[in-house]
Amino acid sequence: MKKLFVIVLLALSLGACAHMGDSGPVHAPAETVVSDGIEFKVNSREYRYTPLTVSGRQVAPAGVFVIIDLSLKNTYSTPMPSQFQPRFTLVDKSGREHTASKELSQPKAVEGIVHDMPPRTPIAKRLVFDVPSGKYRLRVFMPVVVKTGLEGSAAQGRTFYFDIGPLR
Repeated sequence: MKKLFVIVLLALSLGACAHMGDSGPVHAPAETVVSDGIEFKVNSREYRYTPLTVSGRQVAPAGVFVIIDLSLKNTYSTPMPSQFQPRFTLVDKSGREHTASKELSQPKAVEGIVHDMPPRTPIAKRLVFDVPSGKYRLRVFMPVVVKTGLEGSAAQGRTFYFDIGPLR
């Protein structure tokens, strides 16, 4: 009950803040950003035109693999439920969003299992996107209000970006 109270209180207080919608500030990759209780840092980014080895087989990119290694840390003293955890997409200059490969990214999501983000514990995340050459930004969406119903679920929150730069 206490956990539910904290979640509701957090959602109500964060839901009243500005920056609701899809626009948001753009940060340099070397910058550490704290948003809605999560600390973000881009540790490295790599552009790879050659295949990656996954489970003993070679996977070649259709365009180029953009590999982004992140550090995340829940700065709150309580675990963060999965529905309030950040969501990442790569956005090209025309505004199209590209999702990370579930097969190539780490840690891999386990179907049907929901994990809370532990408090004050750094987590490493590796995102792998297969995209055409171009200039990209990593879009970070932080849900602060999640509604579920018969139609499915919808989230409202804040967005910010890391400028990943042009691919070489």
